[in-house]
Amino acid sequence: MEDEKFKIRSYGWTELALCYNPNLHPNSTSRLLHRWVVRNEKLVKTLRAAGFCERQRKLTPKQVGVIVDFLGEP
Repeated sequence: MEDEKFKIRSYGWTELALCYNPNLHPNSTSRLLHRWVVRNEKLVKTLRAAGFCERQRKLTPKQVGVIVDFLGEP
């Protein structure tokens, strides 16, 4: 699976978080991704411009692309 390139598509928040931290518990990795996002004001602003709203659980491909642009590929 490590040979596969990360694909930009729709992800659930926790599903994307697990891509970044596959060895953590899903709740922990979700909270960690949230901290990474909210601590970056420019990322939050760009996500909001892409239609993201707080408590959104499903991310669009465009929103996933924004996160990957800022954090890098998982």
